Amino acid sequence: MSRWPQAFRLVLGAAFLLAALAPGAAHAQKKTLVVALNQDPDLLDPTLARTYVGRIIFSQMCEKLYEIDESLNIFPQLAAALPAITDGGKTVTIKLRPNVKFNDGTPMNAEAVRFSLDRHQNLKGSNRRSELDHVTAIEVVDPLTVRLRLKAPLSPLTAILTDRAGMPVSPAAVQKLGDKFGTAPVCVGP
Repeated sequence: MSRWPQAFRLVLGAAFLLAALAPGAAHAQKKTLVVALNQDPDLLDPTLARTYVGRIIFSQMCEKLYEIDESLNIFPQLAAALPAITDGGKTVTIKLRPNVKFNDGTPMNAEAVRFSLDRHQNLKGSNRRSELDHVTAIEVVDPLTVRLRLKAPLSPLTAILTDRAGMPVSPAAVQKLGDKFGTAPVCVGP
């Protein structure tokens, strides 16, 4: 049996591989993101979303105040540091990273975080309301500092802010899109 067909297949395969690795082809591949999941997310609005598959999508598109690493350590993502906890655990102060912008170009600042947390607590149908039930007040201390007042100490609060409750959304996009925000969510992320 001749080795020619096998050699031809190898050469042809190498040619396709080189074409795929060419700079133009690699650049073209970056234009489309394909995600394969076994089900669709419910809503692309961190306030209203309730499914696990939605959480997977959000983890790829929206940054949070805090994140959890592979060793289950919590670290700041949009926050500048871990929160300062005072008043016997009833006051939580969060410093934010400077110069962060939402994907629509508007600033991600203390007012935007206050807006988002307030939205999580008060929007009809919010699935974050119970997660933030201990929060009695959300105060903007300065452009990069938010202070949360709690009914009682809440030890998992920082962990709660590593998920959808800790995802600030663009107030400008929410105001523009209203009930349709979940069709074109704007947060901080890729």
